[in-house]
Amino acid sequence: MLFDKFNDEAEFRAAFVRPLLTRLGFVSVAELHGQQEYGKDFVFSELTPFGFLRHYAAVVKHEKQISQTSLAACNAILAQVRQAFSVSFRLPDSEAAHRVGSVIVFNSGRMTDNARNWIRSEIDEERYGRNVHVLDGERLFQLDLTSTFRQGEQLLPRLQGMRNDCSLNLIVWASILETLPRFAEARGSFTSALEDFIAAPFLTNKLDLNDISTLVQECRIIDQINFRYMTPNRQKQEQRDQEAETIKRVISKATVRAIRLIACINATMSSFRLLTNPER
Repeated sequence: MLFDKFNDEAEFRAAFVRPLLTRLGFVSVAELHGQQEYGKDFVFSELTPFGFLRHYAAVVKHEKQISQTSLAACNAILAQVRQAFSVSFRLPDSEAAHRVGSVIVFNSGRMTDNARNWIRSEIDEERYGRNVHVLDGERLFQLDLTSTFRQGEQLLPRLQGMRNDCSLNLIVWASILETLPRFAEARGSFTSALEDFIAAPFLTNKLDLNDISTLVQECRIIDQINFRYMTPNRQKQEQRDQEAETIKRVISKATVRAIRLIACINATMSSFRLLTNPER
């Protein structure tokens, strides 16, 4: 049961609701929980096909079960819904006032049909119509699986490409070290997927952008030194030896970084539980 996974409402908001809203593609997700929320635990927006933003509010509850007899919980939800519609809001980085067009109620636990119908009947008597939606733990669990599946479809190929770059580089760098000081390895480092990540980062809470940028820079240094001595040159032997020591040090650091990144990518891929092959 979704309710059992979280200690309190604050953890449910931070660990489940906010990431879910982001995965579903909403923009400007902002938490307003506190004295200035006026019923809105979160506000978030959707860019419509017409080019304007539609604003939503989230009312978040962490109740194991809400039934028709749970008068306090039902009345609290109704009060928050009314406030969410009636009081405008401002985003943290803007002074412009906005009003929400829909309110979504999130409850981590179960909500009985009687409670849902009672809340619906109260709302229908007012001007909000069908702009209020109630999602309980079962429905939210299904949405979480669906959004995870869709995100995995988009991101797994990119993660696999980054992992392949790192794995192939480990092979190339080992070959360079084996042939030194002759510099006989001509394949060069693989960085296409890593560079694509730098250009369009994703899952930055799991993948360190700075670490990956440093790894790409190390790849370039390794390739520059390696290719310089694969072509006829007039560098002195002393300089060649110094460069050989330099490439050894850079490869050592890059190897540690690549192995760490592979482990991070594997852990990230495993979070897409619907798409990850257990045999991998």
